[in-house]
Amino acid sequence: MATLRAAGCVFAEDEAVILLEAAAEHDVAGSAPAVGGSEQRLDELVARRVAGEPLEQIVGWVDFAGMRLQVRPGVFVPRQRTRMLAEHTATVTKQVADSRGSGAESGTGTVPRPVVLEAFCGVGPVASAVAVSVPEAAIHVGDADEQAVRCAVANVEAYARAGESSANVTGHVLDCLHGLPDELRHGIDVIAAVPPYVPVTAVDFLPREALDFEPSTALFGGVDGLDLVRRLIAESLDWLAPEGALLIELGQDQVAEATGFATERELEAQSHLSEDEQTVVLELRPGHWN
Repeated sequence: MATLRAAGCVFAEDEAVILLEAAAEHDVAGSAPAVGGSEQRLDELVARRVAGEPLEQIVGWVDFAGMRLQVRPGVFVPRQRTRMLAEHTATVTKQVADSRGSGAESGTGTVPRPVVLEAFCGVGPVASAVAVSVPEAAIHVGDADEQAVRCAVANVEAYARAGESSANVTGHVLDCLHGLPDELRHGIDVIAAVPPYVPVTAVDFLPREALDFEPSTALFGGVDGLDLVRRLIAESLDWLAPEGALLIELGQDQVAEATGFATERELEAQSHLSEDEQTVVLELRPGHWN
């Protein structure tokens, strides 16, 4: 713990507990024992953390909204602020499912699954939350990083199984939304995303562990941070269902510009501000609010 504290780890005590657990699990897993056993393994893990590697990539998981999601080296680690997006996505998806259930009860026929896409998915935190909350959802995850897509699919499947959910998941390697199958065109009920929205001018304010161990393509969104936000808004018009919703996490100071871009494309906007007033979920819908 002292080593972590000296290296500048803010939550040294908590991280020490997690690293001790990871070293012990490594021995229990039955891998070939090294001289010194878990003590040597712990030294290796601590050395990686002191070198700046994200704790989540070292131990292979992140605690997100009560879920232990698998994380792989080099893949973007979901931030806790994204819980607001995950919760709101689950709520909107549940509303879609409930409205269709009411239609079926009134005799209008078979109920289609609500279709959800987590774009720029990373390890799939939002999609995993939807799998837990809306068991009937048809979930899609997409990212430019093939390894991230595999990781996201594994996480969603694991939490669907754990909750005895009938939610299913399909992964796609995407360039923003390019690469989605044509059968989803104008058929996605909810698109949720944390596109890279850090301005390149803010590079000096990012922690070293993000810059050194996460792909820059998952962090930076151009001069004002909105290059991929604009692309996502424009491309979503080809994929959203007529009453669908696009939910985007971005910085509070970026909302006005993103909203203006969206309204020019006849999307109506509502913004949901986080408790710390730093992050916003921008909710965009075609046509009029119901």
